[in-house]
Formats: sequence, structure tokens, C-alpha cells
Amino acid sequence: MKNAYANKISYFILTFIFLIITASFLFSNFDNFSVGSAQQVGSVDGTPITTKEYNVALTRQVEFFNQMMGGNGLSQKQLEEMGIKQSVLNGLIQQKLILNTAEQMGIIVSLEEVKNEIKSMAYFKTNEQFDVNRYRNMLQGNGYTPTQFEELVGNDLKQKKVDELFNNLIVSEGFVRDVANFKSNQVTVQGVKIGRQALAPLVSVSEQEITQYIAKPENKKALETAYAENIAKYNKPEEVRARHILIKGEEAKALERIKAIRAKVTPKNFGDIAKKETEDESGKANGGDLGWFGAGRMVPEFEKVAFGMKKGEISEPVKSSFGYHLIYVEDKKAAETKTLESVQGELARLELQKTKAQDLDKLLKSTAQDLETRLAQNDFASVEALAKKVSGQLFSNAEVNQFDQKLESADLAPQEADQIFKAATGSVLNFGNPGTIFLVRVVGKKVGEDKTPEKLKAEVGAQTQAFSRKVREELIKTLNTTAEIVTNQGLM
Repeated sequence: MKNAYANKISYFILTFIFLIITASFLFSNFDNFSVGSAQQVGSVDGTPITTKEYNVALTRQVEFFNQMMGGNGLSQKQLEEMGIKQSVLNGLIQQKLILNTAEQMGIIVSLEEVKNEIKSMAYFKTNEQFDVNRYRNMLQGNGYTPTQFEELVGNDLKQKKVDELFNNLIVSEGFVRDVANFKSNQVTVQGVKIGRQALAPLVSVSEQEITQYIAKPENKKALETAYAENIAKYNKPEEVRARHILIKGEEAKALERIKAIRAKVTPKNFGDIAKKETEDESGKANGGDLGWFGAGRMVPEFEKVAFGMKKGEISEPVKSSFGYHLIYVEDKKAAETKTLESVQGELARLELQKTKAQDLDKLLKSTAQDLETRLAQNDFASVEALAKKVSGQLFSNAEVNQFDQKLESADLAPQEADQIFKAATGSVLNFGNPGTIFLVRVVGKKVGEDKTPEKLKAEVGAQTQAFSRKVREELIKTLNTTAEIVTNQGLM
């Protein structure tokens, strides 16, 4: 439940791929679209993005999110918070970039192709035959002339032709076989990466040094800056710890059921009843426990009630887009703001630790030697403990393959990857420099096997799709950086 509430909106934003505006959906619910004006919300290399096409695209995407959120309409505030308007504009910019590229590539769509496409659309057919009167009436109802609509369809066909070019890119079987072999050759490693400054908190600073630092007027600005940079740490908002029971389904039945549950729950039995009754899948395992959360993490209806309750209270039924809830507030933390004066000793210590360059250099060197010894002795637990203490990057049985040459999210230099694959099992490699500890121990190696013809064929298809997608993404990225893109936020 906690993850569902906190992440549902961002999930749809992250996973939804903006669809290119095509004629195939222009007339679904066409009576909901406004005609708009001749003003532009933007342009790409002089190619206009009109308010009409922006409004059509926005309406379509809002309908999509409305369905995903249970049919409830989105407010203007939600549109802004979810970034839907900007997402729509970005999609239209991408569309114009592709269209302009099609023009530059000399991709042509004939009038005959446009006519055939229009005649094939079910919207304009009567008894399976193209109906010119129906066609004209539907265009008129949307504020389009035949010329404008034909241009729209022609642009759509151009985009499809560009997409076909990408889809026709072929990756050879030999290339795929080599990639597969390189990927299947793997080395398992353990390691640690710690920056010099991450060790600063371990440098010793006396109380006398802290007092003297604070007393000097010239250090006041540094303390104020450090305080501002860490304000989130010292300015803690109000938080609530709560459990909930969720009942979904038809509204009247859901309300009746949640009221029956409300009649029997108490603070003592809330968790047990939640395990049995809640329809939030995660809540069945943990008794509806949502943990601690601050403002903005839950849907507004839920949040308003939860933050308005006292510790130990159970709410009456609360309706949201997910269904009906009962909320039990287990605990609350009041908002807290620590003043600069109350934390200046802590900040002074951090600033002094940064300035002790020689001590820090010695600590970096001794720590690197200690960690290298512990890795060689296969004492990974000690390495892990230190890395966590200073927020270092830890690699626990991470796999490196010859093709990607990545250590988890970090790119390895070619010489580093080469050394890893040449090193014997148990070897410790030092890739550090004067500012960084970077140690890797080779734990094991695996040599891959050739793929069967069936698997190789499937891999060719997958690699071809991935390659085509990558080429398209890179083209869009390049076009975005070179094109003259103008937007008018006031008309969005």
C-alpha cells in the first residue's frame, strides 16, 4: 500500500511512452476536443506546434491517466504536479523533429497514399464503404478542412516511413554471436570505492579546535553556507506513522463493508484485522503498516485525514480513488527545525575535517592498505562495515562481462576491465588514485557457451530491435541539441 500510494503516479509517468499523434485516434471522442486558435504553443526549426494539436494530444493523455486513476478527473494542480502538459509538449516536439528529418531525407508521401489511408479509416465508412459526406461532416465537426486533415494524415505516414527505416536495420548473426559470447564471459568480483572526502568525518578534531573555529568572525559565512546546504537534515517536516485497511469495489457495497469493519476494529486488533480484511495486497502481509510518511506521499484525501488525527485514533471511512480506507495513526512526529546556533559545533567539526588535508591524505593511504589486506584475506565483512560507515560504494559479488565492461552502474576503463579478466581468482586489483580508493577482488570466473541456433535466432531479433531503438533515440537526442525549439508556456 505504501509503495502503491507513493509511487503509483510516478510509475505511470515513468513507464508511459507518449504515443505519436495519429489520425487513428483523432476522432475517438472527437466531440470533446476544442477547436483552439491559430496561436502556437511552440515551433521546431520554424515548424509550428499549434494549440489545436496540443489540445488534442493533451486531451488524449489526460483521458489515459483518468482511466489509470479509476476514472476520476485530474485537477489543474495534478496536471502540473504530474508533468503531463510538459510530457505532451515534449512528444509533439519529437514528432516535429521526425517530420523535419523526413523532409530532409526526401521521404515523400503521395496524394494517392494519403487518399487510400483516409478511405481505409473506419470512422468515415458507411456499410463498409467510404462515405464522403460523413468524412466532410466529421471534419467540420472538429474544425478541420479536408486540406488540413490530409496534411495531418500525410505527416503521420511520413513518420511511419521513418519508423520503417529504423525497423529495417539488420544486425548480423555474426555480430550477435560475438556479443553473446562476450556477454557470457563473466568475472564475479567483490570490491569497494571510497572518495577522499568521504573519509573526512574520520579525521580527528578536538573540542578546543571547534570552539576556536566558531569564535573567529571570518568563519561565520562558511558555517551559514554549510547550514543552508544541510537544511533538509535540520528542517524535518511533520510525519505520521499509520496503518490502514482498504476495501475496493462497487461504492455502496464497499462502504457498507468498511463500516462493518470500523465497528469492530480497535488500536489493539487493527493489525490483525487488516491482515484478514484489507484488499491492499502488501497490507495483508504487514497488517496494513504504511510506516512513517510525510506530506505529499499519499493521495490528498488520505493524507488530509491522517495528518488531522491524533496519535491512537482510528478514522471513519475515507474515500479515495483507490476505494474506502480506515486509518489508524500509531504515532506522530511534530515538525522540527534546528537553528544554526544549535548545530554550529557539528558544522564546525565538518568544516575543520575538510581542511585537514595532510591528515586526510594519510588516512586515505592507510585505509587503502588496510582494505587491500582485508580483501586479500577474504574478510569482506570488515570492508563492508567501513564502506557503510563512510557511505562508500560497495560491490558484493558483482558480475562483470566482457561486452558491457561495467561494474554495476560504473563504467570500467578498458585497461581496468582487461586486468580483471586476466587476473587469477583471489587476486586483488588496485585501481585507486590520489583522490580515490578503488579495490577489486576477483572471486570467480565463468566462460559462456555458444547459443543454440534457436536461441541465436531469437537473440538476433532482440538485438535488431534494441539497435533500431538505440539509433532512433540517438537521432532524437542529436536533433534536440541542434534544432531551434521555441515554446510558449503561457498557451499550455
